[in-house]
Amino acid sequence: MRALKYIRKTAKFAFLACLALILYAIASSSGAGWLYVISAVMGGGVVVSALAPLYNTRGIEAHRKAPPVGTAGEPLQCEMEVCNKGRLARYMLEIRDGFAGGTGGGVVVRVRRAAPEGFEYEIEAPRRGVYSGGEVTVESGAPFGIFHGQHRTRVASHTTIYPRTFEVAGLPRPASSNATGAEREESYQMHRGLGGEFWGVREYRPGDPSRLIAWRQSARSLAAGRLSVVELAQETSPPLGISLDLDPRAPSEVREMIVSAAASLMLYALKEGREVLADAGQQQPDFPEAPDADDILSWCARLVPSRPPTMERAGVAILSSLKDIQLPDAETVVLVSCYEFAGSGAWMTPDEERAFVNRAEAEGRRVVRLGPDVREPWRIS
Repeated sequence: MRALKYIRKTAKFAFLACLALILYAIASSSGAGWLYVISAVMGGGVVVSALAPLYNTRGIEAHRKAPPVGTAGEPLQCEMEVCNKGRLARYMLEIRDGFAGGTGGGVVVRVRRAAPEGFEYEIEAPRRGVYSGGEVTVESGAPFGIFHGQHRTRVASHTTIYPRTFEVAGLPRPASSNATGAEREESYQMHRGLGGEFWGVREYRPGDPSRLIAWRQSARSLAAGRLSVVELAQETSPPLGISLDLDPRAPSEVREMIVSAAASLMLYALKEGREVLADAGQQQPDFPEAPDADDILSWCARLVPSRPPTMERAGVAILSSLKDIQLPDAETVVLVSCYEFAGSGAWMTPDEERAFVNRAEAEGRRVVRLGPDVREPWRIS
């Protein structure tokens, strides 16, 4: 496309230059003065069209205003302010912004000195990541459009693009949830709460329910004005551990789906009051302690291709369908199909994916195959 555009521009210049030379040659042989004038005007127009665009793009500064956060694949609303530091006004400037892995821009008709011009635009299809800036291209073909001048500059803007997420119907139940007796008890944790078995006795604190006051214990210290309350234990589900395999050999679309699936599961678990743990390999940022939704999405935005994680006993393992993958030690496995995203390649064929799923199910694992299309609400239990 760029080559075709360059050929068209060159063809215009060649045509006008040849036409001016032909008219000059005719004028020299015939002595017609008016042909000298026409050839001189055409030659001057070629020179002006070559130099004016270069001058038109000089002294131009651009400033981008971008939102602090966005979502991958969704348009990012931005503003651009164009400033003219030169003496004369600049005309017909095309601004192209390559920010956050997407593209966008607009056209400014005139920019006078010390009178900035602004416009709003959208960055189409931004990509997940953390961005500190991006390249802005200022181009102009004024006044005749024969030649075009360009000026590229990097404009700083700090924006985090969160991964795409989708609605989840429910979390997969741990395999131990079907057990009874001692096996079931081992799959749960006990901590201080407001219901359950006896935990201990402590001093009363404002806000404690009156029904938990230990009257016998309090009677002994009543003279000192102290009350005691009973602490009870309650059962909670175990933490949801998610392992993300972002192998660099997998197509980029597959890695993005792995991150999106993990983020969706973690956000749902957070709403359910579950503790969330995640591991995406040693080359990744540390997963935050006691994260909220923004912490989870920000962590997912910073993930990069890396070696497989070493997380032990993950509840859910999400991996790409590469030929040499090993069955992880997880109760639930989400296999993202490389074939459905990129066709044939150095990964499993559909038959090999089905064989992997059958082998995992034969070992008592729960396996879900995931492609580009996700039926919401997504259910893997």
